[in-house]
Amino acid sequence: MAKCSSCGLEVDETLENCPNCGNDLLNSEESNENSSVEKIECSNCGAELDKSLSFCPSCGSKVEKEDDVLRCKECGSELPENTLFCSVCGAKVDTIKKESAKTCPNCGAQVEEDTTFCAECGANVFTGEKNDIQLSQQSQSFTDKLNLNVILKPTVVAVVVSIILSLIGLLIGFSWFSFVIAIILSVIIFGAAIDNDANAIVFGLIVGLILGLLETPLVEFMYGAFVAGFYEGFFGGHLILIVILGIVFAYVSNMYLKENILSITDNFKGML
Repeated sequence: MAKCSSCGLEVDETLENCPNCGNDLLNSEESNENSSVEKIECSNCGAELDKSLSFCPSCGSKVEKEDDVLRCKECGSELPENTLFCSVCGAKVDTIKKESAKTCPNCGAQVEEDTTFCAECGANVFTGEKNDIQLSQQSQSFTDKLNLNVILKPTVVAVVVSIILSLIGLLIGFSWFSFVIAIILSVIIFGAAIDNDANAIVFGLIVGLILGLLETPLVEFMYGAFVAGFYEGFFGGHLILIVILGIVFAYVSNMYLKENILSITDNFKGML
């Protein structure tokens, strides 16, 4: 038996080429000179290997290559895994290695090696396809998504909260801004819990409509009919503005702020 000078595999002496790396066994010295720059050493057993190999044929260990080493992008220092900051220059370290990262075939976003579904678009990172539930949700029309039973409870709670916030705002002298602040806060907080964008829009519409209609009555409740008449004559009603704000902020909260708001509310519940 002879050992291939390229990858270290023991082969039959009668063979002309190595069955593992294809090295010319008859002209190994000349081959070594031509391919020496492509050789690396196994970190486990020390065998000389072809750079293209992923596992050592002598001991079976995974071949560590230069590209697999985590290095600081600022100073080039070699760093241990899961390092957040370089110990040499202090720069923040990108802990996701290029070789271990994948790209979603559907949207192109970079995902980690052990990820099955893309966090950006929800597609399977191996096939690029979305599951049946996601596709059915995307294909549903606005009316198909709408479910008044789902939005009933959050609507009632949001209306109550917006009324309380409006009264507090009026008490401390925010005037009509009280209603603007109240509608924004209430629909953002409770709109995130709605299951889809269609229900969120209707939720914001209803809360805004109710609060807008109660604007003058709430002023009258706080300061009497005379002040309410003066308020309405001087500031006017803000029904349309409040309804628009309710719809817009409920949609934004449901589509873009859902995870952040739900995380905050979950932490708050855990403290109680």
